[in-house]
Amino acid sequence: MGNAGRPASRQVVEVARLLGAGVATTALARDALPDDLPCLAGVAGPLGSEAAATLLRECDTLLLAGAEDLDPAVLPGPGRCRIVTVDREPDDCPLEGGAPAVRVTGDVTACLEALAPLLRPTADRAWRTRVERLVGAWRDEGAARSRRYFGTSVNPRSVVAELSDRLPDRAVVVTDSGTSLDWWTRHLRLRPGMRSLLSGHLGLPGAAVPYAVAARFAAPDRPVIALIGDGALQGGGLNELLTVRRHLDRPADLPPLVFCVFDNGDLNRLTWQRRAAAGDPLVPLSAEVPALPYAECARLAGLPAVRCDRPRYVGLGRRARRTRTGAAEVRGGRRDAAGLGGRGGTADHSRPAPLLAPLAKFLGVSG
Repeated sequence: MGNAGRPASRQVVEVARLLGAGVATTALARDALPDDLPCLAGVAGPLGSEAAATLLRECDTLLLAGAEDLDPAVLPGPGRCRIVTVDREPDDCPLEGGAPAVRVTGDVTACLEALAPLLRPTADRAWRTRVERLVGAWRDEGAARSRRYFGTSVNPRSVVAELSDRLPDRAVVVTDSGTSLDWWTRHLRLRPGMRSLLSGHLGLPGAAVPYAVAARFAAPDRPVIALIGDGALQGGGLNELLTVRRHLDRPADLPPLVFCVFDNGDLNRLTWQRRAAAGDPLVPLSAEVPALPYAECARLAGLPAVRCDRPRYVGLGRRARRTRTGAAEVRGGRRDAAGLGGRGGTADHSRPAPLLAPLAKFLGVSG
């Protein structure tokens, strides 16, 4: 299901139930379905969910509902499966012009409602059961990775994993197109009523801060949390903090507006292909991000801020509690943020990671 198919989310779930199928979404449709849906395999896309990748690779029939924003690179090869597309306009179809498929053009909701009575419910639930097991295994693996520690470096996965349990109701979670997108895709769990925002084509880093500011003014009654990397913040986000400071009196009594900055000193999302091929190389000048104390920059702009650079560092939470709009800087290692940290330390599954306490206090929730 793509972003254009989100109005038909109920119909998509019903069709999946009738056919014993699994469901995957595009990144833009990340919040169209709650993450507690057993058959929801996560985001289909580069660096998306492993469960979604398996779903697309092994299915025999693929229904693309409003998936105009789907990356064609993740689709099965020609002849691998039957494909049915439902799009509002013919040009919205993500398939190439000559790709064999049954193409339906019209309102996605109306088309699926008309299609459902024509479907023959399947009694064989083996595929559905396999999908749900894949989803469960993927969730469990993500939880295990989020509990890993690498010396004194903060594991960025744990930040987003713990954030999921502390998100206020109806929260809006904004992400950038850097490594924060990876953790947002793999470890964030959204409940019904929550929204997520990111740039349409994931091309230009730096969208998270202005998107978060826009979300604050468009939905002043919703808590807004932005996940952004250090490279993206230096690419223009720091200037937008001045916009927040200028209007600080307006959101003073509103739900929290929090910027969570992942400081790893590296443009690792932009070099992930080279890293995967050559084993985490660091290319000086082209990949390094100049060191900058982001929490101090926020304070200089007149915003409260906390910095967390140790997995068990929670002391700044009391100071952050005085306000509900500001920045939280999370300092982690390059290897952790690149997703290649398995070689850098040993996993510790015996203790919870309390590093989100400062952010939890920002959000005004327990934990």
